[in-house]
Amino acid sequence: MEIFSLWNHPNYRRLGLATQLKLKLEEEADYHKVNLIYTHTEEKNQHVIELNKKIGYQEVRRGPIWDDVIRVSLIKPLTFFNYRVR
Repeated sequence: MEIFSLWNHPNYRRLGLATQLKLKLEEEADYHKVNLIYTHTEEKNQHVIELNKKIGYQEVRRGPIWDDVIRVSLIKPLTFFNYRVR
């Protein structure tokens, strides 16, 4: 499962849409018995990093991946037997 280049128009930011989308992704991952979600973003996107940490993602890597841009990688383990998004 992948969401690539998630972006909200400035008029629709701070409404929880990205959070809702990520939580829906987790619900779908649960349905398909996926047990880990990985995401990364550029280090300069602090609001994205904070959003991910707020909903339970843990930082596992910081540094360049395929170019010189510093990216932050985060993961969220899921326990699909008792995990449910409400």
